[in-house]
Amino acid sequence: MATCCGQFSPSVAVEPSAAPESLLLDVTGLAHLFGGETSLAKKILDEFTRRKLFIRIAIADTLGAAWAVAHFHPSSPPHSSFVIRHSSFTLVPSGETSAALHPLPIESLRLPEDTVDLLHQLGINCVGQLESLPREELSSRFPLQLLRRMDQASGRVAEPVPVHVPPPELRADWSPEQPTARSETIEAALEHLIAELAKELVRLGRGAVRLECRFDCQSQQSGRVVPVQVFVGLFQPTASAAHLFQLARMQLERLRLPGPVSAVQVTVAATAPLELRQQELFSDDASARRHPRHLASLIDRLSNRLGRRAVLGVRLTSDSQPELAWRYDPLVESGGRRRSGGRRRKRPADLPPRPLRLLPRPVSLVATSVMPEGPPLRFHLHGREHQVAHTWGPERIETGWWRGRVVGRDYYRIETAAGERLWLFRRLRDGRWFVHGMFE
Repeated sequence: MATCCGQFSPSVAVEPSAAPESLLLDVTGLAHLFGGETSLAKKILDEFTRRKLFIRIAIADTLGAAWAVAHFHPSSPPHSSFVIRHSSFTLVPSGETSAALHPLPIESLRLPEDTVDLLHQLGINCVGQLESLPREELSSRFPLQLLRRMDQASGRVAEPVPVHVPPPELRADWSPEQPTARSETIEAALEHLIAELAKELVRLGRGAVRLECRFDCQSQQSGRVVPVQVFVGLFQPTASAAHLFQLARMQLERLRLPGPVSAVQVTVAATAPLELRQQELFSDDASARRHPRHLASLIDRLSNRLGRRAVLGVRLTSDSQPELAWRYDPLVESGGRRRSGGRRRKRPADLPPRPLRLLPRPVSLVATSVMPEGPPLRFHLHGREHQVAHTWGPERIETGWWRGRVVGRDYYRIETAAGERLWLFRRLRDGRWFVHGMFE
């Protein structure tokens, strides 16, 4: 997408972030080439609409102001000096940057989460409140990044656009003089092409996470060229030619080519930075076998032999119902990308601890308490009576109404007289008690 935007500006950047979600274009002095800023915004919008992508565009005097308005400005403010031409883009007239920023939340300044949390605790919620404070007070109580972001957004400090340089296309081709059906010749060509790409990956300091191999075959029935593709996904990026060839050959062995091969093409479809580790000088065989690269190699072989959906790992999800807060995901994702499940949220500091062992289903028990809604004093589980020595809680967990039958529970962390630590809950709708986990 950044390369595509080169038709609108020679300076295009991808937002410098661990999970970038914005493209930054320097359109200074270019609007007249497209018939004005409104026409330029419409052309960019049309290009992404053609790709079936929904975007929001903002044009302002500074990069920081454009980012803030695109992310946090409402589509139709009741009182504003903005010139809003479309629901998907906003134009901030020259000289109106401060007025545009003042009503926006402080999150629009691209500040770290801890700085934003501290400002909220002090009752500072919008940029206008922050601008009204003395600068010497801010510099003495907050990191320097706060003032730098304020100055960049307002235009007091320049913020250059880090120009995006598209990565080189990693592709290698081979064509024999005559189509061949010899498996040895095809494998030798495949190995040579992968070795050439591996050298280029090492030079770039990157590793392949997805490899695409294409074999153009001459159909013996129709005489037409029939392309056959092989996709190799990897758990961790690698530039090892031997490992990549082993996985590609494993996929090739499972194919039945419709005819002699007239061309072979290998493309590195996705890459990631290589992780370099210093080797241990004194290491035994046991520690060498426990190296992470051996696990990654095993996952790669299993996924490419059995199929991507056959090798899974457990991933935590955000769900209020504890027994549903996980899912199985393929360890080797399609496209060579790990799904992050959206933006990662910071775990609340006041969230009570969770048990190390969670039962697949809560187990019913009989408990005795002084008050109907109080903690248990004793309970019977598996034919034994347990005396409660200490309790912590309750922690109420409820599901949303949209799930149909609402789940409501009061969880307690309890310690028995014998030293066992369990996670118990009382079901709100009928008062029954269950054990759900064990702290070990």
